Amino acid sequence: MPGARRVYKVGGPALEDPALVVPLAAEIRSFEGDVALVHGGGRQVERMLQQLGIESRFINGRRETSPAAMAVVEMVLSGSMNKALASGLLQAGVPAVGISGRDGGLIRAGLVPDLGVVGSPDRVDPEVLEALWAGKFVPVIAPVSSGPSGEAVNVNADEAAQAIARRIGAETLVFLSDVDGVILDGASVSRLTEAQIEARIADGSIHGGMAMKVRMALDAVRSEIPAVIIAGRARLQGGFAGTSISLK
Repeated sequence: MPGARRVYKVGGPALEDPALVVPLAAEIRSFEGDVALVHGGGRQVERMLQQLGIESRFINGRRETSPAAMAVVEMVLSGSMNKALASGLLQAGVPAVGISGRDGGLIRAGLVPDLGVVGSPDRVDPEVLEALWAGKFVPVIAPVSSGPSGEAVNVNADEAAQAIARRIGAETLVFLSDVDGVILDGASVSRLTEAQIEARIADGSIHGGMAMKVRMALDAVRSEIPAVIIAGRARLQGGFAGTSISLK
């Protein structure tokens, strides 16, 4: 039986602050178990698409992705961002190895209708993760995954992290971004239940990208991941540890 396991999802905005790599590495090193880290990078992708004159738009929180845009998504996420994060963690004392959802058949995804080459995870094969953990490495995972015919597809990083956490039996899933947890009425809250979340989404207090992230967190809790947390910079700097998501 595997020991304790934890999955971090690190958002693109947080990745733009190099000062966070060292405390993130310290938290990873302090955990006595297997760690996997999934990263996003939507802002970085958007900047590159704009530079190349490739139009993109979002529908219900997902980026509509043409084949031309997909080439840029893979270049940025699986290429520059993945390797920069793995390198930064390595320099901070974490034996990180950068991979994507395509490597070792880690994530197979079905296509989401009407969004081009956008996928949602259908299957996670953790064999490549098990091999890295056996070698005492920490996988750093870009969410680009394999589609039905093996093609590269754009998978939301929150979804990828949740799917991996479920499959490996993680005890903790931590969503790290540039926002210190879920902020309501001007303050970060330490805990939210399903009923509170639904009420706050309905009245607009939780909206946009945070609404999608909170729903992903709820799905993770429903999938029996014991601890699901939405956190930000403060967690890594010894401050607010994050918002814990629970059913009741």
